[in-house]
Order: sequence, then structure tokens, then C-alpha cells
Amino acid sequence: MSKTPGLTAAAILTLSLGIGANSAIFSVIDAILIRPLAYRDAGNLVLVYGDRPDKGVRRLPVAPPDFRDFAAQSRSFDQIGAFRSQPSVLTGRDLAERVEATAVSPSIFELLGVKARLGRLFARDEDQAAKNSVAILSDGLWRRRFGGDAGVLGSSLTLAGRSYTIIGVAPEKFRLLDNPSDLWIPYSPDPEELAPLKRGYRSLTVIAHLRPGVTQAQAETEIEAVARRIADANPQTNAGYGAEVVPLKEQMVGDIRPTLWTLLGAVAFVLLIGCANVANLMLARAGTREKEIAVRTSLGANPARLIGQLLTESVVLAVIGGLAGLLLAYWATPALVKLAPANIPRADEISLDWRVLVFTLAISVVTGIVFGLAPALLTVSSDLNSILKTSGRSTTGYRTRSRARDAFVVSEIAACVALLIGAGLLIRSFERLQDVNPGFRADHLLTMQISLPETRYSGLKVALFYQQLLERVQALPGVKAAGVSRFLPLGGGDASANFQIAGQPSGAIADQPRAKFRATSEAYFAAVGIPLLQGRLFDRTDGQNSPKVVIINDLARRRYWPNQDPIGKRIQAGFDESNWATIIGVVGNVRHAGLDAEISPETYYHYLQIPPEVMNFAEGTMALVLRTSGDPAALTPEVRNELRTLDPNQPVFNVRTMAEVISGSVAQPRFRTLLLTIFASLALLLAAIGLYGVMAYSVTQRVNELGVRAALGAQPSDILKLVVGHGLRLALVGIGAGVLLALAGSRIISRLLFGVKVIDPLTFGVTCLGMLAVSTLACLVPALKATRVEPAKALRAE
Repeated sequence: MSKTPGLTAAAILTLSLGIGANSAIFSVIDAILIRPLAYRDAGNLVLVYGDRPDKGVRRLPVAPPDFRDFAAQSRSFDQIGAFRSQPSVLTGRDLAERVEATAVSPSIFELLGVKARLGRLFARDEDQAAKNSVAILSDGLWRRRFGGDAGVLGSSLTLAGRSYTIIGVAPEKFRLLDNPSDLWIPYSPDPEELAPLKRGYRSLTVIAHLRPGVTQAQAETEIEAVARRIADANPQTNAGYGAEVVPLKEQMVGDIRPTLWTLLGAVAFVLLIGCANVANLMLARAGTREKEIAVRTSLGANPARLIGQLLTESVVLAVIGGLAGLLLAYWATPALVKLAPANIPRADEISLDWRVLVFTLAISVVTGIVFGLAPALLTVSSDLNSILKTSGRSTTGYRTRSRARDAFVVSEIAACVALLIGAGLLIRSFERLQDVNPGFRADHLLTMQISLPETRYSGLKVALFYQQLLERVQALPGVKAAGVSRFLPLGGGDASANFQIAGQPSGAIADQPRAKFRATSEAYFAAVGIPLLQGRLFDRTDGQNSPKVVIINDLARRRYWPNQDPIGKRIQAGFDESNWATIIGVVGNVRHAGLDAEISPETYYHYLQIPPEVMNFAEGTMALVLRTSGDPAALTPEVRNELRTLDPNQPVFNVRTMAEVISGSVAQPRFRTLLLTIFASLALLLAAIGLYGVMAYSVTQRVNELGVRAALGAQPSDILKLVVGHGLRLALVGIGAGVLLALAGSRIISRLLFGVKVIDPLTFGVTCLGMLAVSTLACLVPALKATRVEPAKALRAE
């Protein structure tokens, strides 16, 4: 290796890029998919969900009465608990802060095998009303809010206007599944929440630990039987509903798994292209060692031993490249974490651990064998007599190595084309996603969220607060329209409710029509830019004491009132069974759940007409939206000032422009598209370098032949066609093989596409033509050099 430093450096650089990319992506896979969850006996932890098989709906939250029955009647679990997010406002110390609180069954920490970092965890009886005013802090909140003071134990905090005693601090990196909790309080359902008719309010995530010897399938069979008994006893709320048991890890990482394996496949292709490049370098080096190998063989050296020696050199070279690649991975991994969207699970655990080191060592050794085997075999099997009789070059060996080089180039181009097609499909898919009409105007729109503590804002106080806030912000210079809504489009929140249609049989609750429901103000539609298709919008006459009215989206109109005018029709929502609401308008469909998600039927109610107990749920959280004439973000300080004037202890959170909301909603497809494009570009660069290197080496080896051709009358254009033609033949074979490879892997990438077919003529055509153009350029420089060969020198050499 020291005798050919340029070749060695080129090989190490190529290998470091390929191995480094693999190590970086494997570090992500290791953290997310391979490492066990940081809970005791994590392999036996499962989640229990409701489902509605006849509607194709899976993994539903569980209603509190159903959870009580699951816990009482199932024998497959030795421990079972539940929790739900309960965002709240934390006040005190002259600071109001919105925090992510989670109400949990007291047994949940014991179930997960979690120990307190400081103090203690919940006792089993602290879900009782007389004992449930206790709280456990996350490490982050403890440090941020209380300065990491160990003396915080026993002190009080005020959450949603209620006082809690701090009894403990959770471990530093503890997360309850993928819930970013700031603190935990006991889940303590009141009698009303456990009433039979409340089975329709599904709000709990249920986690359980399988008894020894019980499988997930056995637990699911039993829990389905329990769900059937519940449905038989409560047909009004549970008819058609079943249950399912899902491994905890599957639920946490299942959605990201296809993306990660696709990326690992992509970097594996990059490494294979690198291997082919280095194999060609080794073949060139082997040509200079033919005579040395021939002499050693003639003196009795064992061919197997010679192959072993050559392979050892290749493996040493690969391990050095692996070490350099590990250094690249060390630098690249933090960048990957920063690029990763916020909703990727376990992203905070991504790091280089011993598994990554073992993986890097393993692929380095395998890589060394892969790129070193063919050159070693070809070198040792060369015609010894021919080599020893000549100046050290075997014509047969040259031809064999030439064919091997061509095969390596074809494989590089094939892998590169497959990667480019995959990247092209993801780019086209992402473009289609960005072109989706969300159903509203996203420009000049500022959004933020507000939570009102029930202890200070209950009943009519909630409505009055938002009414005053809207009046204040609407009067700000630069605000064209202001509105509030219970849920923000693409903001992640959602709620559904059954409803009855006047004049139609009500039937069981489970069989009633169902729609998403939103609580909004009259100016909300103008602020967000949702078009009115029929009827009218809310106005100031639609107040608390006015007849109840409702607006539906176009999908609800087409699904539940086909071929008829819905204006004037009446419905009764499941959350307000004492009142009927008259449909006054139809608005356009909005993609609330995501740009790539199915549109759902939706109902919009005026927030002043929503029952107080519904408005108070989840701390009365509402999204404030402002349509502005200028930069929306510039209005944020003024809006905060108006809010402080109304209530100094009331914080706002999730302050974002709608452009930022949309960008966040497509973060995951953007992440995988960006990474695959980077890897495909790297593959294209390596493939182009590989083809150029082979053609340049071929020209240097054929200088005499080309000179003789020129001496015999061949024109420069003829020599140009000869060299470029050979390169393009290799490129065409490689492109064809790459297309077949892409078709073979179409099922893998199809799950990641939106609005684009796996066999997309534009993507395939552009990729093939682009690869052909790059291949032509890679061949052109060596070909032009070949046209400048001097015939006289070639003839003298012959």
C-alpha cells in the first residue's frame, strides 16, 4: 500500500464515505429499532386498544369504564395501568407556564420498573380523591423551574389552579412511551366519568405487562372476549367495538421502520458502489504485481496463501477506511439528529454505541473481502508462462481484468440508477404533497394556543375570556381577521362525536353517523381562509342564548345528505344531547389530519354554544389564529401584551406561523426525501468517478493499439467513437439492470409514496437520460485524450 499512496488514499476516501454513511444510518436504526426500551422486561409490555373492525378503525383509546372492566376481567396481565395527556398551566414564582402534564395510574411506574431519581413515586392508593393531590416532576422541569433543588420535595405547585405536593423527581431520560411529559399526577376518575353512557368517551392509553408464559396472541384473544361482553352489555355505546393488543415497541417505532430500512438499503447501495470502485483500483494495482506473483508462484508459493495475503491487504485497507468512516459517522450523527423531525421516536437516544462499533468493524471486514476477492483470484490465476516470457504483462490476464472492470462498472451504474429512481420518486411524491390544497390559505397567518385552567375559568368565563381576547387582537394594527378554534388544521389535535339526524332512526350510538367536531368563533373561517360553499357562516346573532346552529364540511354533506340540500336540516351531537342544532352552512373540506391523510366529515359549532363541560375538557385549550396584512410573526409581542393585560398568569404556547405548521406536518417525508437524495447524489458521484477511472485506465493500457489505429488511417473521430462507444455500452447495460433493480424493489418504496405511482414514466425517463448524460461526460475526457495519441511513438513501442 505504501508503494502506491495515491491509490491507497483514493480507496480509503471512497470506503470511508460508504462505510461512514452506513454507520451513521445504523446508529439511528440501533437507537430506534434494535435497542430494548428503557423499561423493565420491555419485551412483555403491550398496549391495549379499542378497535372497530367493521369500520376499519384500529388502535383507538379506551374509555375509562372499559379500562376498569379490562383490568377486572383479564387474566393475561399481571399488571395493567392507564394514562392520558392533560396539558395544563403551571403557575407560581411569578411565572405562568404551559406544561405537558400526564395523569397516570399510580401503578404505572412500578409496571415499567422505574425508580425515582429523587423522593418517591406514587403509592397504589393515591388515585383516591383524598390522596391524589401529589405530583412527580420530570428531570427537565425540575431543573428548569426549580433549579435542580433537592429541597423541592414536600413543596407545593399550582397546576390548573389546583395545589399539588411534589413527592418525587423522575429519572433523567425517562419518557412515558413517546409522551413528552413535564410532570405526572395520579389518574383519578370521578364517578360521572365511569358512568355507563361515558363509554363513548375514549381517552385513555392502556399499558399492561404480560404474565409469564402468556403470548400477545393469547392476551388479544382474551381481551377481545372481554370487549365482546362489554359490547353485549352496553350496545348503545359499544356495539361493534372490539379490542386489540399491540407490543409496546411496535406501537412506538412501527411507523418509522419502513423509512429506516429504506435508508439503510440506500446506503448499502452506496457502499456496494464504493466497493466496485475500490475493486477496480485493486485490479489496476494487481496488473503491476503480476510478475511478482508469477515469480513467487513459480518458486512454489501456495496459491491459497497468496490469495490470503492479497485479501489481508484488502481487509486492512477496508478497516482503515472503516475507522475513517466511523469518524465521519461521529460527525454526521448529530447532524442527522438535528435534521430528524420532532415526531421521530427515541431520537434523543441516537448515538454511537458498541453495536455501531461492531457493525462498522463487521462491514469493514466484509467490504474488504468483497472488493478484494475478485482481484486476488484473477491475479493468482493469471497465465504464469505468458507473464514470465514477456515483460510482466499477460494478454489473457489483461482481458480478464478488463472484463471484470467492465462488470464492476455495470454494477455501479445499476445500483446508482436504482437509487436515483428511488430518490426521484420520493422527490416527486414530496412535490405532490406540497401541491395538495389544504383547504385554507396558509399565507399571512399567525397561530398560537391557549389553555385556561378550569379552577379559574369554568362555564361562561371561558367564553367571556375568548370574546374579550378576540376583540382586543382584532383591534391591533395589521390584523385583518381573528378567530379561535378548538383544533388547528394540521396541528395534531382532534375530536370526533356521533350525531343523530332529525327524521332518521337513532339506533345504537356505535351505528350513528360520526364526524370530527370543531368549536370556532364567527371570524374563524375568514381568518383561516376556509371557503363558504353554501348557506352562511356564524355571525354575532349566534350567541349563547340563540338557537343552536352548526356548519358542516362538503364531505359531510355528500356523505350524509346526498342529492339533497342540508341547509335547515337538524342534527343532535353526542356531546350535547339536550339540544338540536340547525345546519346553516357548508364550507370547503380541510385536511386537518395531514396533507396526505384522508378528509373526514366535519361539523363546526360556535364556541359560545358548546356545553361548558366540553369547553373545559383539556383545560379549554383553543387555537388563536390571526390573518395579517404583513409579517405574521412580527405581531407576536403585541398579542402577548394583550393577553397579559387580560390575565398576567395566562401563557400562550406553540406560537407559529401557519407556514411553520405546514412545514412541521411534512417533516418526516421531507427528512427521508432529503437523505435519500443525498445518498443517491453520492452514489452518482462515485459511479461517475468509477466509469471515468475505468475508461481512463483503459486508454492508458491501449495507447499502443490506438496509436497503431491512427497510423493506419483512423481519424480522431473514429477513436473518439471507439472509446465513448465502449463506455456507453457499459452505461446502457447498467441502466437497464438498474431499472430492473428499481422495479424489483418497488414494493419497498411504494409505502412511502404519495400521489405518485411506483412505475412513474417521468422519473424513470429523466433518471435514465440523466445517467446516460453523466456517463457520456465521464467517457469524454479519456476519449479526447485517446485522440491525441501520437502514432509514431506507438509504432516505436510496438
